[in-house]
Amino acid sequence: MALTKEEEERHIRVMYEAIYEKPRILKKKVGELLHISAYKASAKLKKAVDLGYLSLTQIRKRSYKNLKEFVYFLICDNPNKYFSEFVDNEKITYHALTGGYTNLWVVSREELNFNCPGILSGPRSDYHISFAPYHSWETAIQKMRKMVREFNPKDYEPQGIIKAHWNETIPWDLECETLFGEFNYDLTKPIKPIMKKHLISWTKVEKWIKNLSTHCTIMTGYYPGGIKCYDPYLLELETEYEDFIIDLFSQLPTTTLFFKVSNKLFAYVHVKSEYIRVVNSQTHINRLHIPNLLTELLERDVILSERHGIVECYWNSNL
Repeated sequence: MALTKEEEERHIRVMYEAIYEKPRILKKKVGELLHISAYKASAKLKKAVDLGYLSLTQIRKRSYKNLKEFVYFLICDNPNKYFSEFVDNEKITYHALTGGYTNLWVVSREELNFNCPGILSGPRSDYHISFAPYHSWETAIQKMRKMVREFNPKDYEPQGIIKAHWNETIPWDLECETLFGEFNYDLTKPIKPIMKKHLISWTKVEKWIKNLSTHCTIMTGYYPGGIKCYDPYLLELETEYEDFIIDLFSQLPTTTLFFKVSNKLFAYVHVKSEYIRVVNSQTHINRLHIPNLLTELLERDVILSERHGIVECYWNSNL
């Protein structure tokens, strides 16, 4: 008997929560949660990833001195040309073509010089990824409005959600780098073929996985309408209340990625078009929920400045 749309959505949510809690969970365990076989659970998970409801569980290095990455936001006269050239630059791990206040977003393993102006650059902090709540967009916006309306700076207590370890080092050898390269974009890969391919011992792999959350951020994406249904926006915010802002944008029902460069907090959000930009010439800007929230945050001095841009396309070097 075929599942209803609501039942399928619930299955996707159950898989997301299970993988978020235990990224390398066995398909058998997922099947038990869904009351289906391991084979059917594996097929259902693959379909959810292929359709963009979930992302493969990925990992990103934390900001230790010997794992540090650098971020650049550039304004180039011919960004398409540079975007194509950066594909072949082995030092660049990620770059995106963006529309807005910046037109190129670059992440690199080393400090680099570019032939076009930069508006902000520096080592990035650790990433922080939200646990997407299981509620509607309407509920999310209502909660966010209430949070902004009731925010009192006197009650704010920093939690230090985003960490930076720029002056610390951790043990990290060539085998660690090899394992990172293998699992970077898919933490669920089988281990034995990787051990055999690179002649790495089980003891080393087991230790590396055991310490994974110490040296890497584990990232699982959740996009209940399918990722193609949302606009990917990068928000740059200056604030003295960054943990409140992180909590605020973590109310969105899609996964949000946060990081810092210099004194700026960045939120990479996936939002329904009608909540952030004009999709009809007759739509008044006051009806756009996200810009309205940002305006209120600015007026109340919760954020001191705000800039944003839409991510038009991106390139991951190892994907």
